[in-house]
Amino acid sequence: MNPMHGINHHGITLLRAADPRVRRIRRSLPKASAHGNKIWRSSLAIMDYFIDNPLPASSRVLDIGCGWGAVAVHLAKHFDADVTALDIDPRVELLVKLHSDINNCRVNFSARDLATLDSREINSYHTIVGADICFWDAIVEPLFNLISRSNGPKPPAVLIADPGRPPFWELAERCVEAFDAEVISRNSYIPRRAQTFFLRIENE
Repeated sequence: MNPMHGINHHGITLLRAADPRVRRIRRSLPKASAHGNKIWRSSLAIMDYFIDNPLPASSRVLDIGCGWGAVAVHLAKHFDADVTALDIDPRVELLVKLHSDINNCRVNFSARDLATLDSREINSYHTIVGADICFWDAIVEPLFNLISRSNGPKPPAVLIADPGRPPFWELAERCVEAFDAEVISRNSYIPRRAQTFFLRIENE
């Protein structure tokens, strides 16, 4: 693959904005409103994390703020997960479908606000993931409320990855205090060296 058009990460093909298929879709749509304009590096870090910490086969997973669907596709492909990719911007659906099609897997897409997810629905998932979603202050309260509604007998695990923006640290501080949460970090080296922080809540 032309590196200008995409990369292969753990056997998953991820396209860049320069790829002709991506350009064709983006030209057909209005400008995205919620920053779904590329594959974010934290998505690659989550993919690395699950290679080292595999999901149980056929787990139900909710990928919040899914963007172009990198994490959702990875989990569906590698672990046969039943993944719902959720984003507030319905215009990224075609890009999620493009990535699932070229990687020969199935991902469900839902265009919804986090506030519409009730406790019953949230607790039907084994794991909730989110990559690079703490990019503005206003997201902290909806994310904290979402996690607060994970209150079933066996609530879902939560894994949110971020390069370390201030809203991420605010969310992490609140979750560490309110839940059995922890913050871990790991370095990645592809496509270049970067440090990623994970807010993690286990469900075991």
